[in-house]
Amino acid sequence: MKRAIASGLAWVWLVLAAPSAPVSATELWQSRDASLDISGSLRELANIGSQTDADDFAAAANPSCVFAATFANCPSFETVGDKDAWQSLTRLRTRADLQIMEGLRAVVVYDHELYTGVLDTFEAGFGDSFQRDDLFDADWTITDSRRVEWRHLFYRGFVQLEAGGLDLTVGRQRVAWGVGRLWNPIDRFNAIPPLAVQADQSQGIDSIDARWSFDGFNFVEAVYAPGSSRDEARYALRLHGVVLDSDLSLMGGVFEKAPTVGMDFARNLGDAAFRFELVYTRPEQKVWKIGSSGPARLDDFVQWVASIDYTFDFADGIYVLVEHLYNGNDLGFGGGRAGSLLPFFEATNARPAGVPDNVPGPFVTGGSPALFGSSRVVTSARSQTGWMVGGDITPELRLDGVVIYDWDGESAAFFPSLKYSPGGAIEVTVGVQTFVGPRKSQYGNGETFAYLLVDIFF
Repeated sequence: MKRAIASGLAWVWLVLAAPSAPVSATELWQSRDASLDISGSLRELANIGSQTDADDFAAAANPSCVFAATFANCPSFETVGDKDAWQSLTRLRTRADLQIMEGLRAVVVYDHELYTGVLDTFEAGFGDSFQRDDLFDADWTITDSRRVEWRHLFYRGFVQLEAGGLDLTVGRQRVAWGVGRLWNPIDRFNAIPPLAVQADQSQGIDSIDARWSFDGFNFVEAVYAPGSSRDEARYALRLHGVVLDSDLSLMGGVFEKAPTVGMDFARNLGDAAFRFELVYTRPEQKVWKIGSSGPARLDDFVQWVASIDYTFDFADGIYVLVEHLYNGNDLGFGGGRAGSLLPFFEATNARPAGVPDNVPGPFVTGGSPALFGSSRVVTSARSQTGWMVGGDITPELRLDGVVIYDWDGESAAFFPSLKYSPGGAIEVTVGVQTFVGPRKSQYGNGETFAYLLVDIFF
């Protein structure tokens, strides 16, 4: 923890000493309509909190942890959140933007990432099990140990063609749908959770995105993302238009074998803005939930989000947002020692190594993304309401706060952050996330942590 504090102080000194002049991409080459621009950034993210030692979690296991019928009371879950841990991410990002000719360009964003600190946690391994498969393997590990991991990857890489009303993008890209500010159930490609510390980061998706504009803001868009297998494929059609001064989109598609239809709507109400998303999904993949007698497909479900925001004319302006989420595919709060983590595991007849053939199952296995029915909005609670308040204290200093309340488990998350932007080249953010509520709830198991986020752009 002392190393984390020292690292944070060093970065604060670096930021205060660095120049604050605005930056822009550097043009390396230009010839008529062709050009090559290079830009980049350096990010340091350090956080301190409590996590779970993977070795302690494994050491606490006993035979009850193998069987689905008794897994809820596996003693390993008593070790969750018992260890103070710090982690640091240093990311060097380079972006190359090649304008090949008028209407045709190629973009590559290449990252080097260095992770240090306590990396061998249960949470890290648990999160890795739900990573989606991409069509192309575009990240490679250079060094990997319990305390240091160094990897490099292509964060983005796509070719974009603009011709007349056609905008065609092929490659690893961000496909962002929806109008919600905290949740986007209609976004089945790159939705970002509301408590993400790196809210500007999305995994991206290997896909083909074709948009045809009719006039003004009216267009039709088709996206195809093959994934690494047929079960991972996603494809959808979206029609967007302006009707009676309102933005309206209709969507239909198949995401990981789940037919889905939805709509989103946004319009001004006086000086406020109202937004709404509604999605209906019919999952087709079967999952074997803990406690069920066998594999079965998930029930059809509905998700919706409604929000309103307004900037009050006080000081330099106070932004206020209220947003409500209904998730018909909520995972529930589980039971036993496992609590809200239980729904993230599945049952299986596949016999673990070392279990005799005469011992009956079902056994426990790590959950698969099929548990979520193709949705990127994953919650244990069915109904949640979020509030966001923010405003500038000075031209360089901004304070924001997010509070989310879980109506089913009666728990809450609190997420204040303070951002310092002395110039276009530097941004520094400090924040805290803390949680209250019973153990079996959406946020009751959350561990308080603090973080420092520094960005230097060049």
